Amino acid sequence: MHALALAGLSLSSVALAQSAPAPAPAASAARSAAADATLPEVNVRGTGPRETATSAVYGMVARRSATGMKTDTSILEAPQSVSVVTREQIELQGATGVDEAVRYTSGTVGGAFGSDSRSDWILVRGFRPALFLDGLGLPDGTWAGQTRLEPYLLERIEILKGPASVMYGALPPSGFINGVSKRPSAVPVNEIGLEFGSFNKKQLTVDVGGKLAADGSVLFRVAGLARKSDTYVDFAKDDRYAIAPSLLVNFSPATSLLVMGQFQKADTAAAGGFLPADGTLFTNPNGKIPATRFTGEPDYDWYKKESASVGYELSHKLNDSVTLRQNLRYMDFDIDHRTVGAFGLAADRRTLSRYVWTPREDSTSVAIDNQAEFAFATGAARHTLLTGLDYRRVKTDSRSAFDFTGAPPLDIFNPVYGAPITSPADTTHTEQTQKQLGLYLQDQIRLDRWIATLSARHDRVTTDTDDKLGGTTASQKDSKTSARVGLNYVFDSGLAPYVSYSTSFQPTIGTDFFKRAFVPTTGRQVEAGVKYRPANNRALFTAALFDLRQKNVLTPDPDPTHGFASVQQGEVRSRGLELEARFRAVSTLDVITSYTYTDSKVVETDRPVFRQPKNQAQVWVDYRVPEDIMAGLGVGGGVRYVGGSYAYAAADNSRVNTKGYTVLDLQAHYDLENWRFLATVSNVTGKEYIATCQSAAWCFYGYPRTFSVSARYSW
Repeated sequence: MHALALAGLSLSSVALAQSAPAPAPAASAARSAAADATLPEVNVRGTGPRETATSAVYGMVARRSATGMKTDTSILEAPQSVSVVTREQIELQGATGVDEAVRYTSGTVGGAFGSDSRSDWILVRGFRPALFLDGLGLPDGTWAGQTRLEPYLLERIEILKGPASVMYGALPPSGFINGVSKRPSAVPVNEIGLEFGSFNKKQLTVDVGGKLAADGSVLFRVAGLARKSDTYVDFAKDDRYAIAPSLLVNFSPATSLLVMGQFQKADTAAAGGFLPADGTLFTNPNGKIPATRFTGEPDYDWYKKESASVGYELSHKLNDSVTLRQNLRYMDFDIDHRTVGAFGLAADRRTLSRYVWTPREDSTSVAIDNQAEFAFATGAARHTLLTGLDYRRVKTDSRSAFDFTGAPPLDIFNPVYGAPITSPADTTHTEQTQKQLGLYLQDQIRLDRWIATLSARHDRVTTDTDDKLGGTTASQKDSKTSARVGLNYVFDSGLAPYVSYSTSFQPTIGTDFFKRAFVPTTGRQVEAGVKYRPANNRALFTAALFDLRQKNVLTPDPDPTHGFASVQQGEVRSRGLELEARFRAVSTLDVITSYTYTDSKVVETDRPVFRQPKNQAQVWVDYRVPEDIMAGLGVGGGVRYVGGSYAYAAADNSRVNTKGYTVLDLQAHYDLENWRFLATVSNVTGKEYIATCQSAAWCFYGYPRTFSVSARYSW
């Protein structure tokens, strides 16, 4: 019977037909509590009421996830640290980007380059993570060409910390962030919302879905968003449009097909940052450079991003012990960016040097993951054996022009715009195709309260690069084996200590001075921790100690006769402690709190890793006023502390650090019948701080004070 239960849990697509969605915006915490009380319990240790790895989560505490494992697994049984930001948390905190949504998560730095309307800039354990959607990788792009997830289209945001190549192939050592899309449900979802906020923000959201067939065999959902907004930077807007339709067909209790599409469009500019340290981080006799200062040309600058994807998840249960799955997505991704960029002050400490830069990028990708899952027993041991073959092909055509003479300088303290700008001819044009084929095997072995996770994978990666301007071509082939070993012990009390070892790799494109191809950059991590979820399922406490190392990092060739060549001899080490708690303190109070200590450095230079603070601490609460006092009213907020970090090396090679900062967030919500009214304020005091600097020429202000008010009607 245990094997049958495990096999049934793995069939997440079929389970979606019975899964309840997250509470509609008008649903109060009281409704969530009622749902918890009335929904039938599933008698499997570590699960909550009617929750699967991809379903909605009631409240702030997720119980299950497939991120990092590819099987529907209790978070207590995963041998690595996984944090889940739920739909309710995203809404109550007013997050409009993934970087804002993860700000209360341990081990994670959101807005690593401050506020940027083009992309999300995030660090996990000192490294930039990869980005996934529904378990399949998204195009990474170059410079500002990263894919951006729209939080409104997501049911949850999951952060896997540490190496994960063993299940996903080429990845950075920090792991990845996985967005789980809103999906069809047999329970109707009907919501429309209006939102107004800072910087002339006006937004319309729609989320509808339910049954297309009376018997529930065909379900649909459509979520969409339209936004018109300025930004805190002069002349820069942040307009976004997104829609995500999906259709679930249950051909039988054993077979289901989920088809998902998504289209997103963004129209903005290089809004924020790239300001000199002289006048932001340091005092300038001419004054302070305001965070609102636009360094480009209003009539020239733009940033346009479009992405369209379609895919499916096909699941078939052969029998009580064998489940087959195939996940596929095709995506087309385009960036058109042109900007007049800033590059430091002249000797008068007010005249800003500028350049013209015109990156454009067209990317197409196809990813397919074939899985076979077996549930069986060998004596007293129960196995969830997963084997798979996945393939990913990404073709990117990127071009840009870079010209230091094409834009006149600007008086940063008294700017006068309107200079004519002519886009120069392209200085780079590269077409690159990367293909990855990986075969993996994982066995989750449960023996009494012990859970051992044994995973192995072998990848072959081929990268073909065509320099269209130089007329040269290059091809590089890499192969790598990855592994993970984990051991958990789950006490009846819900306490689950664990230990794991995992590895990662990333192809490093290029050659050294002697034209020898670089080998992949590799990562390895040892992690030990403990997770605790009490019997009431209303809390999750986690603690993790980790030692993460990345090797074969590119560093400048020490031989001065080799010009600007690079060698692979660098190592980056990141180790630390992460504490995180999500719990319902009493029936009317939810709490999220975390603390992170990260000691990261480049081993060869003994310098800290850029932008990574040593200390972070956050706490956030949501309090629902008792019904006999004011039914439907809730208030809350949070405090975030982010310590200072290493910014750059000064001319005398001394270290320049940014200062730590503390900001306050507030929110209030009121539920009245089918309505939810929500007000949020981020950085209430309007604290002005420098999030990071990349050099003396480029510093970035952190997120300013922003507010929003919204009304959502559900039926």
